Amino acid sequence: MYNRYSVLQQKQLAAQEYHNTQSTYLLVYAPNRSTALQATLADQLHRKFRFVTRLDGELTSSVDGVLLVAEDVECMTTALMCFARALQAGADYAVCNAVFGFNGATALYQSNAHLAESRCALVSRALLERCRAAAHDPENVTELLILAAQLCEKPVRIPQALLHYERGICAEDAFSAHSKRAFIMSHVLDMTGAPIVLVSAVPVLRSMGYEVVVLGPSEGGSLQLFLDAGAAVVTRSACRNASDVWGLAFCADFVIANTVVMARAVRALSGTEVPTLWWLHDAFAGYPHIAHQIPTELSENVKVYSVGYHAANAMHAVRPNFEIRQLVYGLPDYAAENFVRTDLGYNCGRPLFATVGSFERRKGHDIFCKAIRLLPPELREKASFLFVGQASDKEMMDSVRALTADYPENVFYCKRLTRDEIKSLMEQCSCLVCASRDDPMPTFVTEGLIFGKPSIVSEHTGTAGLITEGVDGFVYHDDDPQQLADLLARAIENPEKLASMRTDCRKMYEKYYSKGAFEETLKAAVEDLTAKK
Repeated sequence: MYNRYSVLQQKQLAAQEYHNTQSTYLLVYAPNRSTALQATLADQLHRKFRFVTRLDGELTSSVDGVLLVAEDVECMTTALMCFARALQAGADYAVCNAVFGFNGATALYQSNAHLAESRCALVSRALLERCRAAAHDPENVTELLILAAQLCEKPVRIPQALLHYERGICAEDAFSAHSKRAFIMSHVLDMTGAPIVLVSAVPVLRSMGYEVVVLGPSEGGSLQLFLDAGAAVVTRSACRNASDVWGLAFCADFVIANTVVMARAVRALSGTEVPTLWWLHDAFAGYPHIAHQIPTELSENVKVYSVGYHAANAMHAVRPNFEIRQLVYGLPDYAAENFVRTDLGYNCGRPLFATVGSFERRKGHDIFCKAIRLLPPELREKASFLFVGQASDKEMMDSVRALTADYPENVFYCKRLTRDEIKSLMEQCSCLVCASRDDPMPTFVTEGLIFGKPSIVSEHTGTAGLITEGVDGFVYHDDDPQQLADLLARAIENPEKLASMRTDCRKMYEKYYSKGAFEETLKAAVEDLTAKK
């Protein structure tokens, strides 16, 4: 039954409770839109849901509310029932938080914090009468919608995909009419590092008075996080070069282009009047595939920032003339949250060394495996080791599986952990290990710092440049498994040393990665970007 719906829509519809809405009488008011609506409502209209093209003479005493429509829309089959239920629950103004199908490819999701003027909204009979009394033209649906958004007292947002728009998306769909506007372009909306840290920017920008709209290719795990943070989200499969979304960028006060993957977007924005912050999180490995898309020069409206010196050096390898400033991401203080704590059972009473991330060559899981094998047996047996992540490289996965088979008592593999389980892991582990050959600023290492946990990292990580050796972490060099094994051995032999580093690790988080530190640097970057020259 749900094959026409996206994954998020399916989840929402599956959780929907059935309510009898037949006692609520609704008018669907859509002047000059009768052709589009009549086709989609043909199987839905009955004596309780009636389509009209004028209000005068139709607002009988039995009418409980009116669906005001100022666009060419299709009403999906559950729409009118959900609107009727909102009225029954006491709402005087109801809109849906997702509008799908702009030209069949684009979707707009709006957070509960973003109740902008809508082109389609349900208005109670009482509120409609107030709006008609205040309107210059009581039959003008657009004016009535604007007044309803201003005068409503009990607005609700229906968390459901209800409508299809038959046109291209524009700025007024996502932004309010009189707001400061921040537009963020992300190449993915999944649970990888780049979009996760981008979520933290949303509350900072909102605290500065900006409405935030995020553009990404499709639904992913981070989409809901952006909504929860108060952003609206537009999905478009061809978001990197789609011509019909440029109106969102050009109507914004500034744009954040996230990662080097948005090079085409930055090239298009360079030289325009749109202030653009290009935020780099990328490793060296990605540049050979995209270097040809990177502009050779950038105009003054584009300023480049990176999450650390490793990401900056990666860009400088192909564009040495770019001026790149530092903008280290911030993560929430997970240790202060009331998350569901779970005993994962991996430490088994021993010091636990963990690594988290996708299995690919640049992440260096094979180096970590070799280092564990190089440990003297009596030391290896005193510790536990955990690998968490999905395999994108067979060789890396084979290395881990062989290791777990050889040492099943103290080497473990887990494909996926929930966010709460990740936080529990950070509480329960003794030390994080990042053996990456190329990693700008691994987020799981930062998550460990939140809980006061040190890390052993390769010199090819952005974190290495911030570590004070032996105080808040350890660094090994040359992708050398023996050096990593030596550091592991010292840590296993001296668990009290790892425990004593807790305070300094927490200080490292607060100095570089905390909400306060990130807010300060991001605000300064935005103010510099948008300052009148």
